[in-house]
Amino acid sequence: MTDTTPTVRMLRGDEAQLYREHHAELRRAVRRAVRGPDACVDDACSFAWLQMLRRQPDRATVFGWLRTVAIHEAWTLVRRESREGHLELVPDWGDRCSGTSGLDGSIGAREALSTLAALPDKQRRYLALLVAGYSYIEITQLCDATMTNVNKHLVRARSSVRRRSRNHS
Repeated sequence: MTDTTPTVRMLRGDEAQLYREHHAELRRAVRRAVRGPDACVDDACSFAWLQMLRRQPDRATVFGWLRTVAIHEAWTLVRRESREGHLELVPDWGDRCSGTSGLDGSIGAREALSTLAALPDKQRRYLALLVAGYSYIEITQLCDATMTNVNKHLVRARSSVRRRSRNHS
């Protein structure tokens, strides 16, 4: 039986000084490298500082280590932020459902759902993940599939959707 308890490293006593020296510069470096909301940049920098406390990297290269950790975390946060919808950004449905445009939108939505429902399970799942903002690599990891398999099913799904949309036009 293996012990999965993380190794706790002792603080060296210079952490506060490192924070004072590098905090502003770290934030600027992450802001330059990542296109996303300030909240994601701030959260990523905080994550990097927490990881620094846990792992106690070599002090000679600590800023580069912090920058790398923060940038990777910021990319993850921005990707997650782009996948998750925000209710305040969704238009009021009351405005959309009145009149002809609401009826046209409703019919279009039903046709789109019908098209998706007609797809085989893997095609539907992979296409939904792709539309949700996941990359091919993330889809392969989430679905425990190969890149070839994911690509094959997405090509077929797109072809089916195009063919069906031409038939409804």
